[in-house]
Amino acid sequence: MSTEKQSLRRKLDRLFVPLTVGPTLLWIAAIIVYPTLKLLWSSVFWTNPINGQKEFVGFRNFQRLIFAEGPGSVFGFAPDFVSITWHTVIYVGLSVSISFALGLGIALLLNKDLTGRGWFRTAVIVPWVLPYVMSGLMWRWMFQSEYGAINGLLTQSGLIAEKIAFFSDGTLAMMAIIIADIWVFTPFIIIILLAGLQNVPEQLYDAAEVDGAGRISRFWNVTYPFLKPSILVALTIRIIFDIRALDLVWVMTQGGPGKSTEVWASWLYRTAQVFNRPGEGAALGVVLLAVTFVIVAVLYRVFGESPY
Repeated sequence: MSTEKQSLRRKLDRLFVPLTVGPTLLWIAAIIVYPTLKLLWSSVFWTNPINGQKEFVGFRNFQRLIFAEGPGSVFGFAPDFVSITWHTVIYVGLSVSISFALGLGIALLLNKDLTGRGWFRTAVIVPWVLPYVMSGLMWRWMFQSEYGAINGLLTQSGLIAEKIAFFSDGTLAMMAIIIADIWVFTPFIIIILLAGLQNVPEQLYDAAEVDGAGRISRFWNVTYPFLKPSILVALTIRIIFDIRALDLVWVMTQGGPGKSTEVWASWLYRTAQVFNRPGEGAALGVVLLAVTFVIVAVLYRVFGESPY
């Protein structure tokens, strides 16, 4: 090979990484880095709703939303921040834990050699592929007090004498949203965990069975170590989806009655768009982003180890 060809090849080798990785980095910067920096920048400004002029206020937006003084405060925190944070914890905690338990059980069942397994695998993803707004509207109609299917089933079966106004009670409204959320997102858990179960070598199950291990022991010592990466992915994406959940909450209750089903995502939308306070909405977005990073870091700490 001539010297010129060797020189040209070395130049092409040096350009290979920038040409292949460069567009990806630019795309990541465009869809992740820039919006994040824009969010941080907007959170320290107050925007005049009349003329659109911005005024630098530092951390005043955070202070106004999170902290408070006086008899209404809770250990120095604003009452709205405390109550909405609690609603978010209840909503995310119950939805994720119940949907994960259901998803794991169904995934283990569908992983067995059952008759009609392919049909069940296809049917189970239907709630996931439907638009979230459509799912929210469907469940809102089902929980409707006068003509909803839930009240119809309960009254016809004799379990209740009078129809229940689910969306007039804060606890029942939150329960309705959680049920809808579980129905929508459990198929996602099933898909991810079922894919992880396909990677467990059958030889390990046979060896564990020969050693006399029971079902629980086989799951904990064989299935679980190989399933941890899938659990990490499923829980991470699931929690992120629920923390930023707006579609179901807004379509079903809009945070009502009162503020009993208001969560961080709906509070952010109401503050930024309904009340036209984009600076405070951006501050809420920063808090939401920080909390999400902490949760993801904890999940990686717990489930990050892999048996591979």
